[in-house]
Amino acid sequence: MNKKVKEIANNFKFKGNLINIEENNQGNINKTYILTYDHNKYLLQKINSNVFTEPYLVMKNIELVTKHIKKKLKNLKDNTHKTLNIIKTINNENMYTYINSDGEKEYYRAFDFIEDCTSYDSFEKCQDALKLAYEAGKSFGNFQNLLNDFPCNLLSETIKDFHNTKKRFQDFLDSIENKVTNRAYDFSKEIIDLISKIKECSIIIDNLGKSIPIRVTHNDTKLNNILMNKNTNIGIAIIDLDTVMPGSILFDIGDGIRSTCSNSFEDEIDKDKIYLNLDLTKAYLKGFLEETHNILTQEEINYIGLSIKILTYELVLRFLTDYINGDTYFKIKYKEHNKDRFLNQYILLQDIESKLDEINEFVLKTIKELKSN
Repeated sequence: MNKKVKEIANNFKFKGNLINIEENNQGNINKTYILTYDHNKYLLQKINSNVFTEPYLVMKNIELVTKHIKKKLKNLKDNTHKTLNIIKTINNENMYTYINSDGEKEYYRAFDFIEDCTSYDSFEKCQDALKLAYEAGKSFGNFQNLLNDFPCNLLSETIKDFHNTKKRFQDFLDSIENKVTNRAYDFSKEIIDLISKIKECSIIIDNLGKSIPIRVTHNDTKLNNILMNKNTNIGIAIIDLDTVMPGSILFDIGDGIRSTCSNSFEDEIDKDKIYLNLDLTKAYLKGFLEETHNILTQEEINYIGLSIKILTYELVLRFLTDYINGDTYFKIKYKEHNKDRFLNQYILLQDIESKLDEINEFVLKTIKELKSN
């Protein structure tokens, strides 16, 4: 049994005797262990402090949001949905600081393990992809609904300018100007096109806090951040709350559809496989709008389709910026990995643009039907 993990576990209020420690390798950022005790299971996570430089703020945000969700679920007598339950340390803190052999601080937090659930990385192993897309949209919509009355000013910005499209664009221009590599010269046509789109793609950030309300946002609305009942595939809980902070609901819906309803992974190179699946998109939107149509403003409704374009545009910029800078941010598996990611998302961006009219029509039609019922 891992002695270090056992030592760290002894500093949390876990009940019973520790039987087994299993490392879970699914996450890309934090290191996660599943701890089995006599009658309970827990998750122990080491927070990646290179990504989250202020882990205390991360945990404060999570504690505030989960406490609010628990209260709402109790008031609604909702026994289906759950949220993360933080296990405090023996000193009643929400995080334990461990000093390693190099004298460096390591930060650990723990949660109850949510039983009888599964998560999906894609639709490949799912028998009913449309139902799963519907449940994914419904799950993130329910998350927004539960937090609709949460005071956003209590939350900290744990990653500065995370969805600031204009800042991402400036970083992109700086990468071209700095000439760390000569890679930008290969994409002059694409770069000119991306520059031409910045005004439209700045609409959310330009109007945030004005005509577009500031809300609690998850900011990582991937399919695998939803725990689903393993028998029914109904969404039970939204997890991975590290990036919960103030923002626009459009960030979550746009990135949720981009990541969930695309036909391929972000590094697919076969152009014929790279497109936004409209059937999945409509199923996702139906679930999301069923949960949120009563809280969305007209301005938010008007920009739902555009948000998919904007969040894809943002990732295009990020992948190309990193490729031009010599691959310093995203982990790469081979030399041209970021180039392939950029071209993939650029093709997806063009496909999304061709489908925006149909998406917008579907949104307005669905909202009208929901409000008339």
